[in-house]
Amino acid sequence: MQSMSIYPVAADIGAQLAEGVFRGLQADATAATSITSVRPAGADEVSTQAMLAFTKHAGQMLALNQAAQEELRRAGEAVNAIARMYTDTDVAVARNLIDVGWRSGSALANV
Repeated sequence: MQSMSIYPVAADIGAQLAEGVFRGLQADATAATSITSVRPAGADEVSTQAMLAFTKHAGQMLALNQAAQEELRRAGEAVNAIARMYTDTDVAVARNLIDVGWRSGSALANV
């Protein structure tokens, strides 16, 4: 009999989401290091203002990316939780069917 459970597929999707989040957070850490080491191109005021503006906007983008990674992590956890619920339900139904089969002496008991 072929399993109709979605758990293996859903677990794989959840794992892929988690892996993507991990890579995204690593990229954030690398980018944060690069952003904090930005220096003005020259000693003039325009270079300093440009560097400050870049640093500010880059920091905002990193914060936005971290929030997105957190949402992806939550989505992966939700997919895994749903898969576990389906599996738990499948197991409970199978136990009930087997129990009914044993009590009634039907062919289900031999499955």
